[in-house]
Amino acid sequence: MRHILCSMYNTHERRRERASIVDWAANDNYTHAITLNTDRELSLARIKDICSTFCHQFDKHVHGQRNMRRFPLDLRMRGIFFPENLSTNAHLHGAVDLSAAMRIIGNDWRLEQEVRRAWKKATRGAGSVDLRLAMDSGWFSYCTKRGHDDHFFAADFHPQ
Repeated sequence: MRHILCSMYNTHERRRERASIVDWAANDNYTHAITLNTDRELSLARIKDICSTFCHQFDKHVHGQRNMRRFPLDLRMRGIFFPENLSTNAHLHGAVDLSAAMRIIGNDWRLEQEVRRAWKKATRGAGSVDLRLAMDSGWFSYCTKRGHDDHFFAADFHPQ
């Protein structure tokens, strides 16, 4: 009986944590929903490294900077990424705020091309990108459907 109660408590707590993440992310002013697919099996550490490279490459190319170390954080990509299916078809669901990049790039088509270019560079030519301007309220529920704790923030990859 004690094991069942403990399990129910943990399940309830995890649901509450997930609901808090969904609510917070849905209200954090992200501009785009994004899915980044690798087309391969990867470890959590490897997909995190690829995500870091993606964020860095995107910022470098959009802003025309070789060294992003002292570049203002408020002009860099802001995002949250949730890894999924690492043992079969590793990919990331998430949301990004690309408003600073959009002010430089100027149109949606070019912005999407920059995202694709950065992802292809990060994955060494593998995978695909799905970038959508409109996010509905269910997007973050979908992103967190696996219910695990793993997620990455683009800001975690910005050198200081």
